[in-house]
Amino acid sequence: MSYRRASGTFTVFLISGVLSAISAPLASQATSQEVLEAFRWRNIGPANMGGRVVDIEGVDADFTKVFLAAASGGVWKSVNAGTSWEPIFDDYPVASIGDIAIFQPDPDIIWVGTGEANNRNSVAWGNGIYKSTDGGDTFEHLGLDSTHQIARVVTHPTDPRIAYVAAIGHLWGHSGDRGLFKTTDAGLSWQLLRGGLPQDGRTGATDLVMDPTDPNILYVAFYERLRRPWTFSSGGPNGGIFKSTDGGANWVKLTNGLPEGDTGRIGLAISRQNPGLLMAIVEAEHTGVLDKPGSGIYRSTDGGERWTYINTYNNRPFYYSQIRINPLDDQRVYVLTTRFMVSEDGGTTFRNGSPDEEIHGDFHAMWLDPGNTDRYYIGQDKGPFLTHDHGDHFLFFDNIAIAQYYRIGVDMRDPYYVYGGLQDNGTYGGPSFSRDARGILSDSNWKLHWGDGQDIQIDPTDWRTLYTEAEGGSFRRYNVETHEFSGTRPNPENIRNYAETIPANMRNGGREFRFNWSAPLVMSPHDPSTLFLGGNHLFKTTDKGDTWSIISPDLSTNDPAKTMRGQSGGITPDNSGAETHGSITSVSQSPIDRGVIWVGTDDGNVQVTQNGGGSWTNVRENVPGVPQAIWLGRLEASRFDKGSVYVTFDGHRSDVFTPWIFTTTDFGATWTNITNNIPDGQVIHVIREDRINPNLLFVGTEFAVFVSLDGGARWDRLMNNMPTVATQDLVIHPRDADLVAGTHGRSIWILDDITPLQQLTPEVRASPAHVFEQKQATLWHNTSRGGQRGHHWFAGENPPSIELTSSVPRARFRNTAFLTYYIGQESDDVTLEVRDASSRNTRTVNVPSSPGIHRYQWDLRFDPPLFTEAQRAQIDQAFDRALVEVPFFADRLQTARVRFNEADNPTAERTALAPLLSPFIDSGLGPEFGFQTAGAGSYVVSLAIGGRSYSGTLRIREDPLTDN
Repeated sequence: MSYRRASGTFTVFLISGVLSAISAPLASQATSQEVLEAFRWRNIGPANMGGRVVDIEGVDADFTKVFLAAASGGVWKSVNAGTSWEPIFDDYPVASIGDIAIFQPDPDIIWVGTGEANNRNSVAWGNGIYKSTDGGDTFEHLGLDSTHQIARVVTHPTDPRIAYVAAIGHLWGHSGDRGLFKTTDAGLSWQLLRGGLPQDGRTGATDLVMDPTDPNILYVAFYERLRRPWTFSSGGPNGGIFKSTDGGANWVKLTNGLPEGDTGRIGLAISRQNPGLLMAIVEAEHTGVLDKPGSGIYRSTDGGERWTYINTYNNRPFYYSQIRINPLDDQRVYVLTTRFMVSEDGGTTFRNGSPDEEIHGDFHAMWLDPGNTDRYYIGQDKGPFLTHDHGDHFLFFDNIAIAQYYRIGVDMRDPYYVYGGLQDNGTYGGPSFSRDARGILSDSNWKLHWGDGQDIQIDPTDWRTLYTEAEGGSFRRYNVETHEFSGTRPNPENIRNYAETIPANMRNGGREFRFNWSAPLVMSPHDPSTLFLGGNHLFKTTDKGDTWSIISPDLSTNDPAKTMRGQSGGITPDNSGAETHGSITSVSQSPIDRGVIWVGTDDGNVQVTQNGGGSWTNVRENVPGVPQAIWLGRLEASRFDKGSVYVTFDGHRSDVFTPWIFTTTDFGATWTNITNNIPDGQVIHVIREDRINPNLLFVGTEFAVFVSLDGGARWDRLMNNMPTVATQDLVIHPRDADLVAGTHGRSIWILDDITPLQQLTPEVRASPAHVFEQKQATLWHNTSRGGQRGHHWFAGENPPSIELTSSVPRARFRNTAFLTYYIGQESDDVTLEVRDASSRNTRTVNVPSSPGIHRYQWDLRFDPPLFTEAQRAQIDQAFDRALVEVPFFADRLQTARVRFNEADNPTAERTALAPLLSPFIDSGLGPEFGFQTAGAGSYVVSLAIGGRSYSGTLRIREDPLTDN
């Protein structure tokens, strides 16, 4: 049975009794938190690209119970072998995880060491150790706050009070705590173990294993490493492998057969079958031959007394260095690196464990089932996998949204699509909304290209044309329909003024240009064919990337000690481009004046031109209180004043975790610090100024999103429904006014409809009440994309205007409209009346009256009239006929009849009639027996509170697919 939509123009009233303005204004205003309470984030995924997994731990007695540590996306739990996952660490202060340990005699005891212990340029940090005693329902923070990165947690096999934590320590400096810690009182206190272990303040513990038959026998690996913005050093003189036979009180360094001199990262493994059998993957000087110990794989059969160098393989040790021994077959050895390497002869030879490329590379985590030699979970940069046949086939868990976004962009389709660049998973695109009531299915999202995706810009006049940038300034023009690529990054062949701007003695085939790992690609707000790409110079194209021009000198400090190439990696050279320094990190062109362009660099410069690049001024020295050479995070040129810009600095790469936000109104001559009440440690990644309200600002930090309603005088957390996660990018959709967040660990989140905040002027906040101009609602059509899929799938959330109404989850949706209003002071009674122009259809409901912004979700239904006696007789006859003609519906119909007869109001009566009006039943009842619903048209919204009325507008439209 379909119902007729009432069409035309309607009037919507929010009333309390009468609509006369007879009471005095209320002398109050809602708090910021009351204002923000109505806004909720929704996660749209995607999940089909995965994200970096750093640990997987299963319950030994039951492999279906498994815990997963996402590098920057918290902890997840499955009780059905990954068919579904539950996040269990969403509301704790940090999201970066280093390791998980389960106390196997009681798997409800779970330890979580925070802070990813891999050493790449984009890893985050934690705040110590957590423990759960209820299977992950709750966690307690138990100290080790300043360790920053924990590489391994090991529990005693029988005593739940004893645990060890291998803390590798701060990556970007020598501050804080590091080393091997032990608790004997279930985490209430911790002892830093000394007794022969390195205590130089630079070398931390990077791996730890325990003898499975004697918990007093321990082996720990120590490792020194340090990142700087321009270089990375892996290795030092005090690292190595150490052994204790007395529970950690005393340690002896193991050296027999191991490399001499400096060592780098080391991974350890011990056999469950034979506890005297140990294996290690050791970063050391590369010798390339087995008769001289060097970098590679070692095996000991006597508890570490003697080691044999058996294989020279060791790929990118700073990022991997994980080795495992099969618990049921010690000849099966696994090395996790860029490739997953498997040995069947104890490590002497290896084969590629995933040769068909159906499983992504970059492996970090593995849990081997002690009850099945062929079963294991494995995790890498794309996510978690499971095999039951020793790697012949893998099941990919694409039902967990842990994608690590760097940058995002939105197009102008209706509904719009969101694109973004990802850590090691290229660039993806997908819809912000799906007409499928299941939600946004993973197959709606697709990969544009490989690499470490970064900035993405979409032509607002043609959604088919977009531009992407991957690590190191790689540039592509992409056709969304044909998937064709064109264009390339600036080089001597396509730079129009190369000869005029680069002196002959500086030319080096393009190598004279330096591009940051996250080189900014920005579209001009004045012309979508014009884009800017930041290197050490600023490049500009006016023909969509076919050719480029250099419009600046070198805008960095150009310190030769920090710009030399080929100097990074330490013991093992590693030059991925992540350490390229002396380059631009942010570009922002004034939306008011195309000649005003702001540029920031990774070595701290703040440069501005007011003539399109003809001349530049470095205004960095005018910024107060920020140490020199601190990385500039983001610039945001104001939409309201051409001399104004916002700037953030990110000091974590200098081991400084102070948040900094500044603004200027005079082209950088003076600056005002507006960081104010943002807590210390909330390193800031991005700032956005609203497009409508100059007082409305948003920032994304390492742990949260903050909003300011007053131009930065005060900041409030804006995390309603969003988990703790690093927000690397924020975009305000220019048409739909949604706030879109690209997170580095939990995919993409959308805060729908910030128009009330855009309209929240100081006058509105000071008023007794206010009705906002409403965001238009849409009468979306319902579509279905395939039948039943079981339960192993993921769907991003649709906007809250979609309400699931079936008893079958995700079966269909009902269109709704949100009516948003503000109350400055609580009132006794507020009701909502919806009335059409003829007053024949009305709807009256009570609505919340507490201070703040409220959103009433109207289901577009009007209150039904009372049934006449004749109509009741028709209903009774329809029930009788349906019970005979549709016997398979008898139970539902009998229940519906009872509910109808017991209903005490017309709305309840019509709700009870729903089964009788099913399309499967020819009841003979017309649409007047159902609900009358509002159709497309314009509406007036009026709020009455305390005798005063306030009005606004609402528009409802048809689905844009069918609205001609």
